[in-house]
Amino acid sequence: MTVDPLDVDPFATADPAARIDHLYRLRRVTHRCIVRHGESLWSHEQRYCGRLTAPTSIENLPVPRQPAAMTADEAARLTDAHLYRLDDAATAAAVICGASMVDYAADVAPGIRRGWTYVEGPPAEAGLLRWADGVGYDRVGVPLTACHWGPAPEGIWLYWWADHRTVARHNMAQAGWTRRQAQQALLDMGPLTFGGIGTTLAPCPDADPATGPAADEFADPPAHDAPSSQDLAELFALTATVMASWALLTTPGAAHLITHEPDPGEAVRDHRAGLTPRPATLATAPIDTRPLQHLYTQEQA
Repeated sequence: MTVDPLDVDPFATADPAARIDHLYRLRRVTHRCIVRHGESLWSHEQRYCGRLTAPTSIENLPVPRQPAAMTADEAARLTDAHLYRLDDAATAAAVICGASMVDYAADVAPGIRRGWTYVEGPPAEAGLLRWADGVGYDRVGVPLTACHWGPAPEGIWLYWWADHRTVARHNMAQAGWTRRQAQQALLDMGPLTFGGIGTTLAPCPDADPATGPAADEFADPPAHDAPSSQDLAELFALTATVMASWALLTTPGAAHLITHEPDPGEAVRDHRAGLTPRPATLATAPIDTRPLQHLYTQEQA
C-alpha cells in the first residue's frame, strides 16, 4: 500500500527501529532538497526579506554569491550530520527544560547580554535533529519540527526546519493547489521545508572562566537589520530548546537512548546520495530531568 505523505507522519510509528530508518531517509531527502532548491529558495528569501539568514562569513560575501555559498555550506553540514530523534516524552522534556533556562537567564541576567549556565556542546560536530512535534513557529506560523547544525568560521551554525506538510495543506486551502500537487511537492522536497531562522552559537568573550562559557546565540548584527526584541526572545527560546535537547542526548541517565549504525543497505544509499554514513539515535522514555537541573538552577551537575 502506498503511503500518502500528506496524511501520514512516518515518525508516528511506535516501532523504534522504523523511526530510526525514517531518520536515514529524512537526511537524504533534506540534503537533496538543499542541493536542488537551496539556491533558488535562499535567493527568494534574499529578495523578499532584503537579506539572507546566514552565518556572518556568508553575509560578508557579495550579495549575488550568498545563496550559492549558503547552499554549498548547508549541504556539506548535512553530508556529515549524525541523526537524532526525540520522541514525545523527550520533546516535551526539552521544551519544558528550555523554557526554564530562559526564565533562569532572565532572573540572573535581566536586561543584559542573554546567556545561561554552561551546557555541554552538541552530541556531534554536525547533526540533524527531529522533534516529535513543533517546538516553535517560523515567521508565518508554520511549526518548526527539526533543526540541523554544523561548524562555521564563527562557531556552530544552527538552522531550523519547518513542517512541509503544514505548508502543503495551507497551499491546498489558500492557493488552489490540488491534492496531487501537494503530494508531489512533499515527494520532491520531503517533509521539511526551509524555516528561515538560524543563528550562530559561539562562546561569550566575557564569560566567567570559573563557571564555563555562556552561550551567546547572536552574532552582533549590523544596525540596519538588527532583529526586534520579540524576534530575539523567540530565537532565544528556540535556542534554549535545542540546547536542552542536546543535554538530553549527552547527559547520562537523562533519557533512554537507542543508537543504530547504518546497515550495509543504508550505507550504500547514503554513499549514492553523496552522504557520509552516520549513526542514528532515538531519545525516548524513561526521561529523568533531574540531571539537567544545573541548566536552570544554581545546582551543579
